[in-house]
Amino acid sequence: MKLNTMIFINILLLCSSLSFGSCDKIEGDNSDFDFENSAKAEDPAREPDCLRLATYNTHRCSPAKTNNANYDNTAKAISLIDADVIALQELDRNTRLFPADQIAELATRTGLNPVFCKTINYGGGEYGIGMLCREIPIKTDSKELPGEETRRFLVAEFDSYVYICTHLCVSSEDNRNWSFDIINDYVDKNYGSSEKPVFIAGDMNTTTLPSNALQKWTVISASSPTFPSKSTRIDYILAYKGNGAKYTVSRTFVPTFTELKLSEVSDHLPVIVDLKAGSIN
Repeated sequence: MKLNTMIFINILLLCSSLSFGSCDKIEGDNSDFDFENSAKAEDPAREPDCLRLATYNTHRCSPAKTNNANYDNTAKAISLIDADVIALQELDRNTRLFPADQIAELATRTGLNPVFCKTINYGGGEYGIGMLCREIPIKTDSKELPGEETRRFLVAEFDSYVYICTHLCVSSEDNRNWSFDIINDYVDKNYGSSEKPVFIAGDMNTTTLPSNALQKWTVISASSPTFPSKSTRIDYILAYKGNGAKYTVSRTFVPTFTELKLSEVSDHLPVIVDLKAGSIN
């Protein structure tokens, strides 16, 4: 037997005998791991007659680590998500950096109805959160939340449910806790006796939700990472427990699309929740 062949066989035997040894170990960090395509992709097509909720931090319609807005790509992602209502975070309106009304650009391209909520004045224009909806809300409202920069939550009431969008403070756990105190108080007062289910969605900027959030809300969205650069989940959809309204989750997932690589659209990934037809009062 040739020497090279013997060496190769010995290496194979060594690897097979060390189940946790160095031959099985991947050295280094996982910064180049493709989290978007690592798991089996779920078919993103809607089930018949479901109600689809979604949330998406758009990063000002720009890919990660850039300020190059691409409204066609963001609108394509939103169209592929195919939600009845999608909560959006990080939107500019007529700023020097992005001299366009970003939610209007997305609404024009998707055919959905826009709702915008300014959180701060910024760069000669406005910066905030919003929603794109199939049906026009029967009522909207917004309230201020604490943050190193001012935060808000946006409420849209529809015929059969209520959807809330927010983007919580990134730098302070105390501010996130305080925010849920404010949100809980508002929802208790306005929808505590309502038969409509209430959902809140957005970038919560934490991997661990505050205890006062979990007292009043149930997480109904997927546990998959939504912030790929750190492989963490910070984007959620939650359902209010305070009024006992009926709903049934059919499925929830972080989507992938063959038509578009989401990691090149924003620095976040969207989250989808499908509710069963007829499960909402």
